[in-house]
Formats: sequence, structure tokens, C-alpha cells
Amino acid sequence: MGKKKFTTTLDSDLIKQLKIIAVEEDTSVANLLEKLAKDYLTTKVS
Repeated sequence: MGKKKFTTTLDSDLIKQLKIIAVEEDTSVANLLEKLAKDYLTTKVS
């Protein structure tokens, strides 16, 4: 599956928290959001 750019607007405090977690986990915010979305969809689409 290929990757495609996706732009959205999030609360600035949420973005800050995501950036901090991404640094702590040595990943990017994009990778973190992708994992969170996949995990969420796994629970919703069964």
C-alpha cells in the first residue's frame, strides 16, 4: 500500500504532545498517527 499526503487541523496542545511522544519513541508524528489510526480502525472494523 502506497503512502499519500493527508493534511488536517488539530489542537496545538495535541500537536505538541504528539511531537514529544514521537521524539521519546524515536519516530515521526506521521508514523505515530498512522499507528494510532490503524489501531483504532482495528477495534472498529472487525
